[in-house]
Amino acid sequence: MVTAGARPKRGRWRRAKSRRKLEKAAKQKTLAPEEAMQRDQPDKFLLSALNYWEVERELIEERLAAIRSVTAS
Repeated sequence: MVTAGARPKRGRWRRAKSRRKLEKAAKQKTLAPEEAMQRDQPDKFLLSALNYWEVERELIEERLAAIRSVTAS
């Protein structure tokens, strides 16, 4: 019966990965004040979608009110 040799230790590889992650985190630049202000502004697409659905909701409410007034008469 043949026995397998000892497995190589993998600890060094794991440590290299964690060091790499730490280096990447350290290299990330901080935002300039202008960039920070742009990030804080709401998304134009989101605002457009919210505005659209608000108008749709108002139209639906108007239609329901008209239907209710006709059926109540």
